Amino acid sequence: MPVQWRTPIGEKFLDIDFIHSQIPRTSTNDSSMGWALRHPNTTFRYNPTVPAKTALAVFTGLVNMMQNRWEFNVLKVDEWIEISPSHPYYQTITKQKHDLVRQVKEGLAQIDRAVSDTELLMHDRRRYKEILSYFEEKDEHSLKAMFIDQVDVNLPEGVSLRSIAPRWPTIIADFQELKDEDDTPEKIMKKIEVSKAEAVVLATKVRLYKKWKQYFGDEVKTRYKLIVQRVLGRKASIEEYSNWLRPLIRRVMQMREVDDSTLTMHMNFPIGSGMPVAFQYMEFWAWTRMEGLEPAEEPHRYPRETYITKDTGPRGSLGQSKGQMTALPGSIPKFRVEPYDNVVKKLIPEIEKKHGVKITKEDVLEARRRLYSKGSPGTEWYVMMQIPAVVETFKLPNGLEVEDIDINPLSAIFLTHNMLLVRLLEIIAEEHKIDVYIDELLGKKVLTENGIVKELDELLKEEFPETYGKKEEEADVFKADIKDNIKAGLRNFLSKLREIFGLELGFIKLGPYSPMVLDQLFYHYGRPFYREVFGPKIWAYFLRNFGGV
Repeated sequence: MPVQWRTPIGEKFLDIDFIHSQIPRTSTNDSSMGWALRHPNTTFRYNPTVPAKTALAVFTGLVNMMQNRWEFNVLKVDEWIEISPSHPYYQTITKQKHDLVRQVKEGLAQIDRAVSDTELLMHDRRRYKEILSYFEEKDEHSLKAMFIDQVDVNLPEGVSLRSIAPRWPTIIADFQELKDEDDTPEKIMKKIEVSKAEAVVLATKVRLYKKWKQYFGDEVKTRYKLIVQRVLGRKASIEEYSNWLRPLIRRVMQMREVDDSTLTMHMNFPIGSGMPVAFQYMEFWAWTRMEGLEPAEEPHRYPRETYITKDTGPRGSLGQSKGQMTALPGSIPKFRVEPYDNVVKKLIPEIEKKHGVKITKEDVLEARRRLYSKGSPGTEWYVMMQIPAVVETFKLPNGLEVEDIDINPLSAIFLTHNMLLVRLLEIIAEEHKIDVYIDELLGKKVLTENGIVKELDELLKEEFPETYGKKEEEADVFKADIKDNIKAGLRNFLSKLREIFGLELGFIKLGPYSPMVLDQLFYHYGRPFYREVFGPKIWAYFLRNFGGV
């Protein structure tokens, strides 16, 4: 069952209302564990009809304005195009898609061949590594056994040790007892009690063994070095082939043919399905910190220790302002309030189920770094603009080509930085989909019935636990600590009281955020945001470029 790429519009990511419903609270207005809410005044549908080839220019300008002038972090999180067979560009698009599919197939075949070559090289590497360990540990017994089994045995009858063993039954054991310096019959006869004839044979074998060990040891070292070099090269080539395939697979998944569900879905479709039509879907997320909710005396204040490690960058690097620092690879940034809390841990299984990938500890650390570099360690509140747009291009019977743009819903979402961390984890999960898809095509990973991708080794352990090793209990990265369990028990107790007696209890602060911030959010920040940011900037930009509602 391959990765599911085609999802209904607006259902690729977790719904923000669902995320908010998963946040524990003691009362309706409790916000101590965080929140993620759409502002009602900036959530609506915008559906202009404009001349063709307008939407792309407008959205390009919007992204540049928000990124460069309005201090938003903008990211395109989804994009695809559908085209009907009657459209003039249908043949061009489908030809491009077929060419891309052919390139993807060739790339997968190259990866498969590289994997097969790597497996053979790894087998040779293990064998030569074992032999080198004999030289490294000076294991003369194993080296002599190899000499007898693989070199001496090929000598003519009556010359090899195995063939003359019936005459001298202990000759192989005697050969194992000798050292390299025991290379003359006199030394051998002095060391072990054997006849002179056997001593002559053993002295000849010792000298042959010393020559073989010298030449063979040099050959093994050279071959092992070349094999390791080829293994590393093959592994690098597999990684490069995968990197080359990612944009091709992404482009293939973005090109679709119009089907019945699309034609019946769009309410603005003016005439029958034979009409030339093309759909393009784009979704942008843009977020910035909420100015005005922090205490006036400590805006964007850094925690005393900014990093757990010392891998820090200079203040204000990479064009960052207001004292921000760069989270370098290997560093673990700190926040004034830790965003990776019990609420995020609770939502991670939902992210895995939604996107079909496994969230690892490394993904959580990467999401924290992105939150740090694209936010502020001293800010706990953010606003995110979600702009999903369906652009329908069609030609009217009179020959006029127009674009119908449906932005639904255009919304501003106010959220705490733990909920922004959830959004960043979703973005990382989507980035991993390409790798998961390639691994599925190669058989390395399997998408289970519950929608979670598992490694092949995990499935083999479940099917044959004794053969492939019992599944060890792994440290749960998302395991709640004792304090979290106590808080969960208190929440359940208060929830039962509310259900039985109708009591609204909000006197316990369960989390690090202000429990009374919602009124401040909508009345003290929401109105200035609409008046100073959304109305004169984003909304005015759409009106100015699209020409009205």
